[in-house]
Amino acid sequence: MKNTTEEWLGNNIPANKIKRINIPLFTQDNLQPQPGLKYFFPENPEIDRYNIVSVEAHLKTSAILGAGDIADSLNNIANQYFAREIYLCFYNQNNEEIFFNLPLRSLFTITPFNLTAKLSKRIKPILCKLKTRSCFAYIPANTTQIFPDNLFISLTFYYN
Repeated sequence: MKNTTEEWLGNNIPANKIKRINIPLFTQDNLQPQPGLKYFFPENPEIDRYNIVSVEAHLKTSAILGAGDIADSLNNIANQYFAREIYLCFYNQNNEEIFFNLPLRSLFTITPFNLTAKLSKRIKPILCKLKTRSCFAYIPANTTQIFPDNLFISLTFYYN
């Protein structure tokens, strides 16, 4: 007989806490995201101190305010369209690369051809201790996409 906890968890590891961080995709010199630049995560000692078990992205589904999965005071959370051009790199406490070229869009499932279909979230297991100040997001140098000013990525980390 299966334990009810196992049935609920599936193959996920339980997390006791969550922490959302917003990664700005701009600098003091340039408000618009620039292809080829690394945008480092803000340092977060709380995330660095604990074992991360998974991460999820929060993306707006359209340009209309409030149409995304989050109610955030930031108006410029990356949407599905821009997420296809953004990649993440995660490093552990030993400055070892654990995820490289992870598409931001892979943290979210969409159905682009059916506008009435519901979006479903993905929580990606990562199992490690991160070093947030070494982790970064970037846009490939060969991208021709024009991004809006003051764009953010919103990520939630699940940890123990």
